[in-house]
Amino acid sequence: MKRVLGLLFSAMLLSGCVTNSFYTSKKLAPETKRIALVSPDVELSIMNAGGINEPQAEWTELAEKHLSDSIRKKLATFNVQLVDNQTTREMQVEDSREVQLLKLHEAVGATIMTHQYIPQLRLPNKKGEFEWTLGKNASYLKDKYGAEYALFIYVRDSYTSGGRAAAIVVAALFGVGIQGGTQVGFASLVDLSSGDIVWFNRLMRGSGDLRTPEASVETVSLLLNNFPQ
Repeated sequence: MKRVLGLLFSAMLLSGCVTNSFYTSKKLAPETKRIALVSPDVELSIMNAGGINEPQAEWTELAEKHLSDSIRKKLATFNVQLVDNQTTREMQVEDSREVQLLKLHEAVGATIMTHQYIPQLRLPNKKGEFEWTLGKNASYLKDKYGAEYALFIYVRDSYTSGGRAAAIVVAALFGVGIQGGTQVGFASLVDLSSGDIVWFNRLMRGSGDLRTPEASVETVSLLLNNFPQ
């Protein structure tokens, strides 16, 4: 996953893109707008002088709360009905089937980031179509939450340490550019009857913050850009 995100971030720097969405449809059917919010899979870290990301548990806990709150507020402005499970990731661990779907979403999302967003790596059998799925097991969430769709969020947010900032400055003196902290993630809307991903949006940039409520609102606005309604 880290290799995939590193390759994509390099490509993003060249293109200048922050977000980019794919759909199977830009609109949801009038009778099918109940959406379950799956607890966001988020991790915050600090990038040390050597470029290694060191996870920060306290930051991550804050980010999970801010991100969930911001998503709820954002969805409230859309023409959808939110089925809010109010569940933290710690509580979700008790439900192994939901945990497996979260892990599957991460794996499928990484594959989409590779083979949908990088033209040279597009899969010939897709014939240019956006066709990705979590499979029939996603129907478990339909039964559990009574929703037609589920919204999955994956974010990895890193921040430049003082040592890394100094390394960037020194490298620049020699004409070498090295990477600082990044904000990388993706959001998926999944049809729980079929398991198909009907909307997918990526977020990749060298800025952003999830440690405060205000900054989280801005990140969520980008994550849910072009959300179907």
